[in-house]
Amino acid sequence: MTDVACPGGDLYHRYFERTGDAFLIIEGDRFVDCNDATVRMLRYSTRDALLQVHPADLSPEFQPDGRPSREKADEMMAVAREHGSHRFEWDHQRADGEVFPVEVLLTAVPREDSVMLHVVWRDLTERRRLESDLRQAQKMEALGRLSSGIAHDFNNLLVAINGHAELLVSDLSDRPEEQSCAEEILRAGNRAADLVGQLLAFSRKQVLRPRTLDLGDIVADMAGMMRRLLGEGVATDVEVVDRPLWVTVDPGQVSQVVLNLAANARDAMGGRGRFRLHAGCADVDAATPGLRDPLPPGTYAALTATDDGQGIDTVDLPRIFEPFFTTKAAGRGTGLGLATAYGIVRQSGGSIGVISTPGAGTCFTIYLPLAAAPEPEVVEELAVPVPSMQPASILLVEDEAATGRLVRVMLERAGFTVHVVPGGEQALAVLAAPGARFDLLLTDIVMPGIDGLELVRRVRESDTGLPVLLTSGYPADFLAQQGGVPADFDLIQKPFSSHDLVRRVREALARG
Repeated sequence: MTDVACPGGDLYHRYFERTGDAFLIIEGDRFVDCNDATVRMLRYSTRDALLQVHPADLSPEFQPDGRPSREKADEMMAVAREHGSHRFEWDHQRADGEVFPVEVLLTAVPREDSVMLHVVWRDLTERRRLESDLRQAQKMEALGRLSSGIAHDFNNLLVAINGHAELLVSDLSDRPEEQSCAEEILRAGNRAADLVGQLLAFSRKQVLRPRTLDLGDIVADMAGMMRRLLGEGVATDVEVVDRPLWVTVDPGQVSQVVLNLAANARDAMGGRGRFRLHAGCADVDAATPGLRDPLPPGTYAALTATDDGQGIDTVDLPRIFEPFFTTKAAGRGTGLGLATAYGIVRQSGGSIGVISTPGAGTCFTIYLPLAAAPEPEVVEELAVPVPSMQPASILLVEDEAATGRLVRVMLERAGFTVHVVPGGEQALAVLAAPGARFDLLLTDIVMPGIDGLELVRRVRESDTGLPVLLTSGYPADFLAQQGGVPADFDLIQKPFSSHDLVRRVREALARG
């Protein structure tokens, strides 16, 4: 360090050399000294090599506001000389051409015949990345709250739309033209239900039904379905390691992730190319390339989907998991496929890695935590024959009158006897009446007065054996705010079909 740059003696010299910020000295229009941190920041080979460069050549031609760097730099230095110091943000350029943001502090130090400028640069690259991540997280959370807020109302409406459409399809078997109209209503309602489900999946607020199973089995079982989805123009390779890949997931949701990745690859390849799906294990650490969200270091089940399609532009890559973001032409997609996959994987405790080269294809890798192998199921032989079941009697508690009427019709058509009440207080009164006997309590969760969870708690104080099936149009996060659904409670999420409702009712009765 030169003597002129060291007015504070040896202590200042040590600080100048050891600080992590870039320190430079400007006299006139030239750098006369800098510290090693400057050399590292700008990626020059030596300090002497850096000091030979004119200050104007350490910036791109223009700053982010569009002004020429040389013109604006002269202005910033003039402000510092006039006021003693000046702090501002600036774009600099490393020796390899990379442009990066810095915070600049210029301090004017008067001398006998001139003014020396002391310069401090602080690299803002990491701060800008964190700010961008925070804005992205806030945007995702806002979208998540929006999807959560609309889910309840939409799901209740869809119960009525889809349920009545189902009944019409069944009742109009002798009138095919009218039946076809009802089928169209049902298909549209199911698509709407799928969209709500995808929004909840993205925001990680749908109710999952996880089980411990072999990821390889899921992939192998889906091979035929994927080939049909991808079409004959796409060569499909499916590879599964020769060992169990135990993961705790909702099998239906994981299947949805695989299909979404396959559909995305098909569109990227224009229906022609090669798609490879590999299920195995992979080690994850801080250096794992393309990882969307960090995971604890370790070994994970890894599902890798690779295509040789058009790839993803660098500018679009940070946004591909945003809901409704799509690079496809209008009408070619909702922009929810990758967002849904992302939400399901994150809710399952995993993460997604993505590497893409424009024009050369994309590789998605799903990382899921490995689980212990499940205990083998023991099938116990019944000592006595099971007697034939009498028609079950169901107490239905539903505050939405239209939904209550519809569910009653659905269950009565399946042979059940149904008694409907609009709330928890009425349900308790019915259950306390002399001679009351019900085989199942089917209740909505969120209701005025006594809600479904409180109702079940009170009922179980006097009748611990009554089977219970809960239902709700609210997503999982809202239910968690209400105290959550106990692990021993069974829940069917709205909207549900008549078939699903009857099946879940029969399962609940069988367990009871």
